[in-house]
Amino acid sequence: MRFSSVRLWASVGVLVIAAGMPYCAAALGWAATQDETSITVRADVAVGVLVSWIGCTILAISGAYWMWRTWRTRREAVPA
Repeated sequence: MRFSSVRLWASVGVLVIAAGMPYCAAALGWAATQDETSITVRADVAVGVLVSWIGCTILAISGAYWMWRTWRTRREAVPA
């Protein structure tokens, strides 16, 4: 599999999202504390949310690239 393969990057994005999702659930549930002036999130949960956000970004970029490449090849294949 090539390093520039869209399938590879889509798989990486999904796996990174899956790695961060338990931390996202924790951030919504029990890991955040709030007082009158601020909201505090544990550091490991914050890193997990960041990892999940990076996975979403990878997946979005690979999906946009796949759509652009598909549109471009279909456009070139149509005879004038």
